[in-house]
Amino acid sequence: MTYYYLASDQKLGSGNGTIGMAMSALELVSGFDYPIQVENINGLEKEWELQALLQYIQNHTAPYKICPVQVANLLNSNRVELKVRSKSKVLLHEIAEPEQLLLEEGHLLIIKKVPRFT
Repeated sequence: MTYYYLASDQKLGSGNGTIGMAMSALELVSGFDYPIQVENINGLEKEWELQALLQYIQNHTAPYKICPVQVANLLNSNRVELKVRSKSKVLLHEIAEPEQLLLEEGHLLIIKKVPRFT
């Protein structure tokens, strides 16, 4: 089964329970820049689940001018090591649709909040 794992340079909270986020005891996984702090074990596929994840990320980054959040969809199994196979980056304010958070297995998305200049 694939799980979503989240990491950030700032402490992540457990959310509001909408999408089943739990604090993680995992160590640093190869491919992540920060220790994994939160995992979602229910999977995220439906639009409302992805919208809830986006809201969680927006709420987490709100107090900070600059804040990265790393999200990965990884296979969790006793038989295989957690492994990031590919990475991409996006600025938080450029996420137009929650579906942009629907990740293939093994993909890590780096979401970065930066100040917006108009």
